[in-house]
Amino acid sequence: MGEAGMVAKGRAASIAANGNGNGNGAHARRGDSPLDRVLHALGHPVRRQILRSLVRRDGSASSISKELELDLSVVSYHLNQVLAKECGVVEMVEAVERRGALEKRYALRFESLGGGDPFRRAEPEEGMRPMSLEECFIVAVAAMEEAPFGDLPGSDWKWSLARVDAKAWQEICAAREEFDRGVKAAVEASRKRGPEKETRDVVVGAAGFPAEELREVG
Repeated sequence: MGEAGMVAKGRAASIAANGNGNGNGAHARRGDSPLDRVLHALGHPVRRQILRSLVRRDGSASSISKELELDLSVVSYHLNQVLAKECGVVEMVEAVERRGALEKRYALRFESLGGGDPFRRAEPEEGMRPMSLEECFIVAVAAMEEAPFGDLPGSDWKWSLARVDAKAWQEICAAREEFDRGVKAAVEASRKRGPEKETRDVVVGAAGFPAEELREVG
């Protein structure tokens, strides 16, 4: 197939390398929920850096180690043995032959925290794409290690607990929709200004969700 010939790709390769295709990996800890596995994956600084890299783009142990300036053997262990096989939060999507060796490329793979279908990252088409809850956790936790949100002026993360009635909830939802429209307009304007301008990845959004059980009591 040549030096860069593809010898394995996609889900079949992932199943062969990482397990039975259920997203948990061959050695995933039995009984763990998706949230348990994500929290375990985030429990080491090297794994947090690897996951943050994979939020932006798929990568191999070699490419990630160069990007993060970490030892290849350390990255390879955490990527393949822990994140893929033990936690099941990444999967091998491609194996390419390079100079007589296989370079395995990995991508994020999550079951939604609500137990839905596995989430697969998609490249943004218009400068913006949705993020899974797990990805948000990854980026937020990694950003907190940067005092706490790096050097971008205005970066912040504010949450409030509020008790509201039905009318107030409708008003909150309307405000969130207005916020989303403003964000989309800003992203579109940035895209139109062209790639020659300095850009960076940011996470932005407004959320609203119940803070208590909604099931009827008694």
